[in-house]
Formats: sequence, C-alpha cells, structure tokens
Amino acid sequence: MTIQEKTIKLAEVAGFTDIMLPMGFHQQMSDEKSKECGGRWRFEIPKYFEDLNAAHELEKIVELILDSEAWKLDHWVNEVVCGDAGIDVDPNLAVSLIRKATAEQRCEAIGKTLNLW
Repeated sequence: MTIQEKTIKLAEVAGFTDIMLPMGFHQQMSDEKSKECGGRWRFEIPKYFEDLNAAHELEKIVELILDSEAWKLDHWVNEVVCGDAGIDVDPNLAVSLIRKATAEQRCEAIGKTLNLW
C-alpha cells in the first residue's frame, strides 16, 4: 500500500469523504455549516505522514474511536518505534522513544491499530 493510499484510509477515519484524486488530495466534506450555506466545503487532506501536528490530531480522533481500548494505539506505537526489540527495551527508554515518534511512525501505528493495513 502506498503512502497516498494509506493517507486516504487515515483521512476516511478522520471523517473526510468524497476523496478525489489526483488533484492535490482534495475532497469534499459535508458538515452542518455547509448544509446551512447550501453547499459543500472543500478541504485539503492533511499530510499525516509528514506533519506531526496532523498526526497528533488524528491520534486524538482514534483515541475517541477506541475509547476504553485506547491502549492498543500505545501498543502499536511502541511496536513501530521500538520494533522487535520493544519487549527488551527499558520502559523509561521506550517512553522516551514513543514521545519522539515521527509522524510517519504514528501513522503506521494508527493504521495497524485500526487494521487498515
């Protein structure tokens, strides 16, 4: 699965709909405000794999979706960041590594948590 395909999957999780390609990842999303105006707003899909702020916003959405199972996301972030050695990594070091996870690592963990890929 390409980064573009993964980004689309993540955008769908975040509520983006009617994703149109290849024109710069634009999509249309209905919301209450656009319904009041009788139209649809156009947004650019966030570059989750490149933008740490966008990845963090996506994490918040995923935590709400997972609710009491939000620990699964922590598990996958640990797995992606620490790899197979994650079990053997000192817990304090693991926490430090997880805090420094890149946007790409966070997105990979989200995708694995939600079984998107």
